[in-house]
Amino acid sequence: MNTDTLDLDKGGIAYDRKGLKVGPNLRSVTNRRVYAAGDVAGGLQFTHVAGYHASVLIRSLLFALPSRQRTDHIPWATYTDPELAQVGLTEAQARKKHGARLEVVRFDFHHNDRLIAERKTKGLVKVMVVRGRPVGVSMAGHMAGELISIWAMAIANRMKMSAIAQTVLPYPTVSEVNKRAAGAYFSPRLFQNPKVKRVVGLVQRWLP
Repeated sequence: MNTDTLDLDKGGIAYDRKGLKVGPNLRSVTNRRVYAAGDVAGGLQFTHVAGYHASVLIRSLLFALPSRQRTDHIPWATYTDPELAQVGLTEAQARKKHGARLEVVRFDFHHNDRLIAERKTKGLVKVMVVRGRPVGVSMAGHMAGELISIWAMAIANRMKMSAIAQTVLPYPTVSEVNKRAAGAYFSPRLFQNPKVKRVVGLVQRWLP
């Protein structure tokens, strides 16, 4: 961080090698007249985070509304081949925080018809779910940086897995990977239902 010409010490502004020391409202912890956004705020260093910080500050400074940043819904992507993407907690972080309440759902890209047609089937989406809500998603595969967006929205708005599973998407599209992953969360529950088991059993008896 280049701060040599800013005379931060004279302004009584605390900082370190990562950036200015700010609170959740992005306000300097030592000079209440100073705010920070983007890389200089010392947190996640992504262009989209700087834009998010701007929205937090506009709400606070222009409209005098309480506004605090959060980081649990911030996605990141690494544009390798295949792409990598993450939002929220990793599996290890989720297990540490939620313990036995955590459920992990996986869906392989090779089940997606569009990816089969394009011969880009190497990939996986892994969803960390607690009480029916995603708390983190890890993804590797074609267009992972694009596919992670719906999970970022779900975590930001505390949506349930059912909201993803019930979304109707055009066929065939790569985005069906997310819908199928959400559906994989409900599949075991469906067949654990006693009524469903009885119906399936009756159908199987009558099949030739």
